[in-house]
This record gives sequence, C-alpha cells and structure tokens, in this order.
Amino acid sequence: MTIDFHSHDFPDAIATRALAGLCGRTDGTLWPVGDGTLANHLDHMDCAGVDMAVLCPVATKPGQFDVILRTAVAIRDGELGERAARKIVPFASVHPADPRLFEHLDAVAKAGIKGVKLHPYYQDFSLADPSVWPMFSKIADLGLVVQCHAGFDIGYPTRADACMPADIAALLRNVRGLKFVAAHLGGCAGARPHATDEILELGAYIDTSALHRDWHRDEQMRLLRSWPKDRILFGTDFPWVHYPEALRWVRSVRAPEDLPALLGGNAARLLGLGGDARW
Repeated sequence: MTIDFHSHDFPDAIATRALAGLCGRTDGTLWPVGDGTLANHLDHMDCAGVDMAVLCPVATKPGQFDVILRTAVAIRDGELGERAARKIVPFASVHPADPRLFEHLDAVAKAGIKGVKLHPYYQDFSLADPSVWPMFSKIADLGLVVQCHAGFDIGYPTRADACMPADIAALLRNVRGLKFVAAHLGGCAGARPHATDEILELGAYIDTSALHRDWHRDEQMRLLRSWPKDRILFGTDFPWVHYPEALRWVRSVRAPEDLPALLGGNAARLLGLGGDARW
C-alpha cells in the first residue's frame, strides 16, 4: 500500500484562484502539476498507483475552522463520493489564535478526524513559543497527529524563524507524547547539516515532501538515505510534485526492503488504519 502523507486540495470554486495566488508568492518558480481539485487529485493518485493520501488544509484565520472540519467529515463520510471516502484521509486545521481553540480540538477528535495540519508561517506562530505549547499538549492528549510545515518555505523567502529543526526540538522537549510529522524532510532546507537529527531523538517523523530543486542536495539525500525506515513517511506536497517522480526518487535512494514501511506501512500505523483501510 502507498500512502501520501502530505497533499493539498482546494474547493472547486476557488482552486484556480488559490493556485494562482500561491504561484504568485514564488515569482513563478513554483508551478502545480494538478489543478488543485479533489477529483483531479484522485485521478493523479489512480494513475500513479497511490492508494491513499492525507489531505492537509491550513486554517489561515480562526474563522476557517468550521468549513475545514465540515469538509473533512464530508470526505470521510462519502458525501464527496465513494472514491474520495476510500482514498482520502482528511485532516482538520486549527489556528493558534482561535479563542475557541481547545473546544475546536475536542470537536476534531469527537468527529473522528485523525489529525491536524499546521503551518507556522501562514498562521504566524513559532513552534518554540511556550504560549502555543498548551495547544500541542491538548493535541497530544487527544491522540491526534500533527502534520506541520518545517524549514524554509518558498512562499516566505525571508523567514526561517518559526519551524526550523531547533524550533521543533524545543517543542518536543516540552510536549511529550506528541505524534509530530515534520514536513519537507524535517525542515532541513535552510538549516545547518545534521540539525534535523535532534528531532529524531525526540520522537519526530519526517516526510519526503521536498520540492524537486532540493531532491539531490547533500542533506536531503543524507536524511532520506540514513534515517530509520520506520520514521520516514512518503509525502509529496501534491499538487506541487508529480507522483511518479516522487516515487522514483524515494525508490532510487532506499533499499527495496525499506519501501513497504516508508511508502505506506508507517503511515497506516500512525493513522491507526485497520485492515479494511477505512476510518
């Protein structure tokens, strides 16, 4: 089974505009391989033989919580089609500035959604800020998974101050038992060599959702080659990376015996997926 632990879609009505806005933030250096819709995402997954994908929305303001959770539940319950219900694991998102933050986290868990996506740059917070650690403690207590942007972001070229490996380490030293996935190979882009190894010792997972331009850099290759196979999750950041290319890259670096865990087994275990792969 192949599971993409890091993907994005947008509502059909705004997908084109949303992708154009994100591309504009990168001065044309970032270009999607899909059209940003759920249906197109599913088609790409089918063509590449990807069985499931974790969908990672980001609440850029507190008022977006309700619609994000409703959409996650609708996908999970089949309201957006049987194929989406079978292949998409929808996450929710909360905003650290939400005055109803803990209530909303309870609602995520009560709804049976597996985790939350966070992005410190788009949500304007730092993982190393003690004021957000109670949020993460609550997430840990609820048993939710955190899928979090880590490291440099091409849309914020002047920032490297909120979710670097050192920031992740500060969080994980102070919030124990957190199921934390550090995207983009643990935020190694923009960090010193071997900085990400500190979060391995603290229990973090990393995903493989590096952009094409980073795939063959020394630190990215070292991490993908050397981290334990049970702590790496296949991820693409779709629609920014084409599935066949991402799969070829991972398969070219890791030994064949490592691939069942890395490409899907670790994700299934972390998400608590049963034998029938429904949730």
